[in-house]
Amino acid sequence: MFKDYKKYLTVSIKVYLFVLLIVVILKIVGLDYFGIEVSNPIVVKINNFASKYGLIDIWYFITLYIYIYALISMSSDDNSKKMKIYCIFVTILSLLSLIFIKPHLNQLMILIFDICFISLFTLIISKFKFKNLLKVLFFSFLNILFQLISIYIRNIKNMEMNDFISAFIMNFDYILLVLITHKIYFMKGELQLCGEAYSSSLKKINLKKSLLNLRKNYQSNLEKFRKKSTQDKITIIIYIILSLLWNTFSVLLIIFVAHINDTFIECLFILSSFWLSKGKFGKPFHFESMITCFIVSNLTYYTLNRVTTPIGISILIPILLGVGLSYVTSKFVKKEYKPLYRGMPLENFEETILKVEEKDSIKYKICKEFYINKISDLSLSFKYNYSVSGIRKIKSRINEKIKKLN
Repeated sequence: MFKDYKKYLTVSIKVYLFVLLIVVILKIVGLDYFGIEVSNPIVVKINNFASKYGLIDIWYFITLYIYIYALISMSSDDNSKKMKIYCIFVTILSLLSLIFIKPHLNQLMILIFDICFISLFTLIISKFKFKNLLKVLFFSFLNILFQLISIYIRNIKNMEMNDFISAFIMNFDYILLVLITHKIYFMKGELQLCGEAYSSSLKKINLKKSLLNLRKNYQSNLEKFRKKSTQDKITIIIYIILSLLWNTFSVLLIIFVAHINDTFIECLFILSSFWLSKGKFGKPFHFESMITCFIVSNLTYYTLNRVTTPIGISILIPILLGVGLSYVTSKFVKKEYKPLYRGMPLENFEETILKVEEKDSIKYKICKEFYINKISDLSLSFKYNYSVSGIRKIKSRINEKIKKLN
């Protein structure tokens, strides 16, 4: 898989949650475009085939297993092969409870039973570390919240859920979300999702500082504009107006073509996801020629509109495609990596050094201690059992490798 898949998945989750919020707001104000799509001829054939051969039971077992595995492994901080096998056993017990216990319980009691059930087997696999119960409650709450939102958006109260397609669609985005969340959770190691996963990024978000920087940039650009000659000012104004008109025309044409092909909503999701994630993977790519950019953009969005799933099947897939487009286009931009220096931001440090060293290597750790934590060469020599000259030689060689990237 591509190198930056961690960042790709993280950005996709954030964009998805933002778009989901917009969808809920649209639903509240009466714009209902997000029901389950079951009228497609191919979908009907798949449903008939699945119903005939009992695939709905297999699908239910798979989704139940994924849910149980993700919840217990994240709650117990265990992603081992042993955990995967253990969760098969737990899933079978859960199915037995569905047959012999749950028919005698009401909805509230079923919810309490499920939380207690997961808590018990989380405690067993974690050797009764009771601190993990808070994680069970947290992830269970997220699960319930997402399911309630899905039911509300999809109008499931007016539909039967005994056919394969309805069950598949209702669980498709949810399962993808669970898998992505699980992947991000274990990629971040100690940074847990229950308040810590995004703490590093949230610390960087300072609304007051952002507004001050925006104001400074505006004042700086305004001052530069005032110093220009009248001819240059007119040229800049005309350029901005023409650029806005051209970009507006390009976007409207893309949306119009999508409307003709009956992918209007899907196109809006792809466009929104692309714009929301633009710049998250580095400097966006631009063609030198506006005509080339216009042609490639229209062909690209047309292709994405054709390959995406309808919103009635998945909301997440168009978002993944939009974020993916942002990621792919950023790779066409040639980056210039500057040598490491003390006090540089951790994000810039990792973006640079991970091009030449593995994160688990001793050289990475030494450089991080020196450039980020600002520990002296002498202290590092004692800590890692190197001479002072050896520490300096490691840093020098790392910077030489970085220079060769440019």
